[in-house]
Amino acid sequence: LLGNWLRGLCNLLRLLGNWLRRLCNLLRLLGNWLRLLGNLLKLLGNWLRGLCNLLRLLGNWLRLLDNLLKLLGNWLRGLCNLLRLLGNWLRRLCNLLRLLGNWLRRLRNLLRLLDNWLRLLGNLLRLLDNLLRLRNYLLRLLNHLLRLLNRLIFILLLILQLVSQFLYLFLYTQGFLGPQFSFCFLQFSLKFL
Repeated sequence: LLGNWLRGLCNLLRLLGNWLRRLCNLLRLLGNWLRLLGNLLKLLGNWLRGLCNLLRLLGNWLRLLDNLLKLLGNWLRGLCNLLRLLGNWLRRLCNLLRLLGNWLRRLRNLLRLLDNWLRLLGNLLRLLDNLLRLRNYLLRLLNHLLRLLNRLIFILLLILQLVSQFLYLFLYTQGFLGPQFSFCFLQFSLKFL
């Protein structure tokens, strides 16, 4: 058991050694970074000196700009007077545009009403077209029914002719009818057919 404990302790010491080596490497890297940061701060100092010189030049430019702004103020007073006149003209133009907008709204409402009327007319024309199609269909159906009725009437007439001939033969064979009546009945049958 003691041997196992010693082996475990050796492994633990090896791991601790590895961690210490990594920590040393990390501290070396941190030292390098600190040297780079020092160089960066030196460069930043140089940049700040240059910035101070730039600000002195900027002060001179600001004095010149102040004089320029005074001249510009005089120009702006004249421009303000011009803008007042232009504002009066713009008010008049706005009133004119409002009137034009009212007319355009009325025209839009009129066009909407016209569009609604055209849609109603289109629906009415579709309904009329459907009614015409229905009329044609009904006419075809009526024509078909008339043909069927014509055939039925023809069949009924044939049946009536056969029944009348059978009745004639029956009455003739029984002696109820003479030869003159049989001749008239034959003529009537031929005309009927």
